[in-house]
This record gives sequence, structure tokens and C-alpha cells, in this order.
Amino acid sequence: MISVILLDEKTDRRTELTRYLEGSGDVRVITSPSPEHAIEQCRTGSVDVVIVRHEEPGQDGLAVLTILRGHIPDLPVILLSGTSAPHLVSGARAHHAHYIHLQEPVTSSYPALDQVIGLAVDLHRAKQRVAFQEKKLQIVGSVTRHDVLNQLTAVNGYNELLLMMVKDPTMVSYLGKVRNAVDKIRIQFQYAKIYQNLGIEPPLFQRCGPVVQQAGESLNLKTIRVINTCRDAIICADPLFGKAVTYLFENVIQAGENVTEIRVFIEEKGDGAVLVFEDNGTGVPASDKEKIFGCGFGQNHGWGLFLTREILAVTGITIAETGEPGKGTRFEMHIPSGRYRCEGEKPSV
Repeated sequence: MISVILLDEKTDRRTELTRYLEGSGDVRVITSPSPEHAIEQCRTGSVDVVIVRHEEPGQDGLAVLTILRGHIPDLPVILLSGTSAPHLVSGARAHHAHYIHLQEPVTSSYPALDQVIGLAVDLHRAKQRVAFQEKKLQIVGSVTRHDVLNQLTAVNGYNELLLMMVKDPTMVSYLGKVRNAVDKIRIQFQYAKIYQNLGIEPPLFQRCGPVVQQAGESLNLKTIRVINTCRDAIICADPLFGKAVTYLFENVIQAGENVTEIRVFIEEKGDGAVLVFEDNGTGVPASDKEKIFGCGFGQNHGWGLFLTREILAVTGITIAETGEPGKGTRFEMHIPSGRYRCEGEKPSV
């Protein structure tokens, strides 16, 4: 059974539509005298969709829609009007509502309305199920990770005690392997936590220069020189953007050979830009240029470049390795229009 709230000031019109919708036996219509009453009904009862009638002059459906969205942002709303006006279409879209132009005779549009109600409710219920499953996964992942890390701490503690007691070289070697395995599991959980939190917070405009500088300073780059010329470039990216840059630095440390210099700079192209991260090492074989972004690829943990691509993808930034094998690694991050600006410019998104 679908519960519908109908907001229409005209009694005869409201009665006619109620009779039609309830005729199938699958819909229950609740008539409401005001948006405030409808909001109260939505809060206290089981309501699946709200139908708002717009009439000029008379009932301002867009004004009612604005009030509803201020209190019930996710519930499906359908705006009905006997006029086809661009401002009604754009207004409904801005408030994430469905819009139906009622043709004459009005009853001829009722089947279309009936279909939109069903589709809107099915979509809303599907979103609710997905949100519920995501919440469960979030809780299970968080609790599991916390408990496992606690147990790993205990394992590591006992392992260290054994290392102090055992003198046999073979046993010491085995215990060292246990320590390494525990450390790898801990790091895997750290990567998993970052992946789980990806995309939860809204994107931010971030100054690229300081992000690159902080990422490089957080690691032991030893004798590698970093040339960071991003300056006032500002990029709209996930709050984990700094982590993505850190993973690029880590990739140099772990996989780069004979690297003495890293260059990070911005190239403006058309309406967007390209953030370039390159080194002077041995580069990546042609056959591995796409594989390196796969989860689990490589001799180490195999998460860094995979997470880098995922973090950037949140705001439509793509990354590819374009360096020439034997002459260094070059990562090009293509930033779409509206996601890049220089400091002092107004954001275009």
C-alpha cells in the first residue's frame, strides 16, 4: 500500500483525484489543508509521496515545495500544474521533485501520474534499503576493525615477549615473520578504513601547493629533492586528497629506483588543468601502466595507487601513468572544468 498526501485547495479537484488514485486499491490518499499539516503527517506517519498542485493565480506550488523541502528533504514530491512553464520545471528540478504538466482533459494525465508515483516510491524505498545496508556495513566494518586491531596488539605484545625469551635462531626468525605479518595486517586495516570513509564528507577546494608540501614532509624522502611549483593552484577534491598525494610519494619510495628528484606542477589545459607528479627514476613498464592502479598489485601492500585513483575519482579527476619507460614515472591527474582555479578567482561550482 502506498500512502499519498495530496495538497490541493480545490475540494472538487481533490476529490476527483483521490477517487482515481484509491480506485486501484493500492493507494491510500491523505488530504492535507496546509504544508505544515503535511509535514506533521510525514513526521508522525508512514507517508511515501507528497503531491502538490500548482495553480496560477492561486496555489503557489513552488512556495509549498520550498517549505516541504526545508523539513522533508528526501521524501518524493510530485508537482502538478495545468501550465507548462520553464520556471516550474527548473523549480521542481532544483528541489529534486517530479513535475507533471496536466493536459486537458486533466483526467487523461492521471495514468501518467499513477506511474510516476510508483516509480518515485520504488526509487525512494530502494535508496532507503541501500542507506540501511551501508549503515550496517559501516558499523560492522568499524567494530570488526577495532576488535581485530585490539587482538593484533595482544598478539604483537606476546610475540615481543617471546623474542626476548627465545634464543634459537630459527625460532627468532619465525617470530620475526610473525611480527612482519601482524604489521602488514595492521596496515591493510588502515587502508581499509580510508577506503570506507571515502566520499563521506563533501569535496573541498584545497590549495595544491601546501597539500603537496605536507605530504612530502610526512615521509622520509632521504636524498630525494622535491620541486613543488603548484603555488596558488586550488583544486576541488575529496578531503582525503592529501592522502592521495602521500600515496604517490610512497610509490616513489617503494617502487622507484635511483630517484633523486620529484617534480609536482600544474598545466592549464582548456577549461581544466592537469596536475603532474613525475620523477627521474626508471619508470613503469608499458605493460604495467594500468595494472599499477589495481588493488593488490605490486610487491608491497598494493593499495596506495588504487586508493589514489578512487580518491581523485570522487570529484571526476582521472589519473594515468604517462611516463616513458626508463626515463621516469609521470602521473597526470586531469582536473575537469569547474574543479580548478587559481587563488583569488571565484569557484565556478
